[in-house]
Amino acid sequence: MSQQSNPALIATTTAALLTLVPVAAHQLGALPHLPDPPGRLFASDEITESKAAHPFGVPDSLPGLASYGTTLTLALLAEDHPAARKLLKAKLLADGALATFNLVRQVVVFRKLCAWCTATALCTYGMLYAARVK
Repeated sequence: MSQQSNPALIATTTAALLTLVPVAAHQLGALPHLPDPPGRLFASDEITESKAAHPFGVPDSLPGLASYGTTLTLALLAEDHPAARKLLKAKLLADGALATFNLVRQVVVFRKLCAWCTATALCTYGMLYAARVK
């Protein structure tokens, strides 16, 4: 008998994936500009076009989509598979650490934030809360 899935975890993981789609479209040249909220705090185009956002020459949104897709898969499998539950906990901790690293790097290197990346990080923190990972 399956346990009930965690709808908040699934929703926040899906939201994180959705915040990465425009970044991927921009990094791949399909979207010419990433809109930012008003003010000077955000510089999404500058940050997502930077060398730092292209490790090994690959737009970072692509491994990001794969990574969050893996987290979503584990969240869906965790219902019925104890091994997936264990992997999910580790994966969520890794997601949180990487999201924090990326935000800090943006502030330190660019002194600005990518609004879309910030939204991904906020969704990631929502994922951690939904799963109650500490």
